[in-house]
Amino acid sequence: MWISRRLAFKSNARTAERGYVSMNSDGNIEAASTVNSRNTASFSPYGYSCAIPVGEEVILIPSNDGQVLLGTKSDSAGLAAGEVKITSAGGAGITLKNDGRVIINGRVFLKKDGEAEREL
Repeated sequence: MWISRRLAFKSNARTAERGYVSMNSDGNIEAASTVNSRNTASFSPYGYSCAIPVGEEVILIPSNDGQVLLGTKSDSAGLAAGEVKITSAGGAGITLKNDGRVIINGRVFLKKDGEAEREL
């Protein structure tokens, strides 16, 4: 492992960079950092898809096929460790709480015991 680190250091290998989405049209993403990357591939966990809005801060990493977008900067304000929040640019949100509650757009739909607060 120390050999690969040493080789990477000596070869001036590029590292991950912060950048910003400058265009997103029909899945064609352009991101700007020290280099402008067109048709940048975006990666996320299986089953998740999003259209990243222009201006969002992202992390770009080099690949054998140019830069790829690894993800956007997240805001974990108001979340406890282990909780998950999914939001849209329009303000819709789903929060999965550690106590078992599911909150959709600020309204609790499942109580701690798993019982529905109201039928969906």
